[in-house]
Amino acid sequence: MASSINDLDVNEHHEEIIRRYVHFSREQKATGLRSFRSAAEDFKTQRLSDEAMMTVNEVNELLEEFLDILEKEFEQELTHQYRVNTLLIKQLFQQAEQWFLKLNPNFDQLENRRLIELIRDYEQQQINTKKSKGNKDMNTMMDPINDTKSTILLKTEIQKLQQLNEQLKKRLLQYENDDDILNQKLEENTRLCNNKEVSFNQQLETNEKRLKDIQYALSLAENELEKKFNQTNTFINMKKIIEQKNQQIRELRQQLDGKDDKD
Repeated sequence: MASSINDLDVNEHHEEIIRRYVHFSREQKATGLRSFRSAAEDFKTQRLSDEAMMTVNEVNELLEEFLDILEKEFEQELTHQYRVNTLLIKQLFQQAEQWFLKLNPNFDQLENRRLIELIRDYEQQQINTKKSKGNKDMNTMMDPINDTKSTILLKTEIQKLQQLNEQLKKRLLQYENDDDILNQKLEENTRLCNNKEVSFNQQLETNEKRLKDIQYALSLAENELEKKFNQTNTFINMKKIIEQKNQQIRELRQQLDGKDDKD
């Protein structure tokens, strides 16, 4: 970008646009001042009398009324000015959008005193130049963008890139959808596995509990069976026979022991 001789840090074409806008704003300021002066003259004509003396209260009332009139005029001028500026920004954005650009103005610089003084000096220089050359009407309209072969080709390439970008966005969206589906299936499978594991553990605990119950019941049954067997006649008879045999064995041992002592 070629820097201008006035250090505005813009090229010559944009400097010309700034010059036109400064001229336009200066005309707007002059119109606003004329409106203020006209309001003051109307107030003097309608409200001020030829009386030489006025009371303090009357003076205060006149001043309050005059300030109200000036405040309304000032508000109207400010409102008109920011609407004009908004319209200018809208035009700039529309021209930028023709080239598929997105502008990002730095609003913080609007309070930069150094930059404001730079514009003030530039405006004063333009006023001095105008005085030296004489007053000439200036075209305050912004030049439209003229399409040439190169600009048409560039726009075509930009449109192709935009179409390609849209296709890539769609493919990316499809990949994201597929990824979501896979994640859902993975979560579902994980949930099923966890449920099966929980069910298996629960079944295992149930089986272990049933096995313990069966073992306990079997032990009780064996004890009961043994108890019942001990109470049968066969067991009682066998027990008596065994006791008799044991008694006979003891007697035989005693007899044998007695013979050994005699010998």
